[in-house]
Amino acid sequence: MGSISSIAARAALTAAEANALTVDVGFTASVGGKTYQADVTYSGSQYVADDATIPGAEATGSNMVSAENNLINRIDALV
Repeated sequence: MGSISSIAARAALTAAEANALTVDVGFTASVGGKTYQADVTYSGSQYVADDATIPGAEATGSNMVSAENNLINRIDALV
């Protein structure tokens, strides 16, 4: 019979796994007077911001704010 400690050890998530489960947020970006809806997720140890309505509007960053700022710059270059 297994012990509680072995179950608890397996249930523990790494920080990256926990972060991936908790980061899925939306934000708005204003570029050139127009507002865009975008999302930020955590994948592969980086934050990914994207606007699915604009082809190529995806950017990454080491944190959520940098991913958002990088996407704003990307959208500005695309539109």
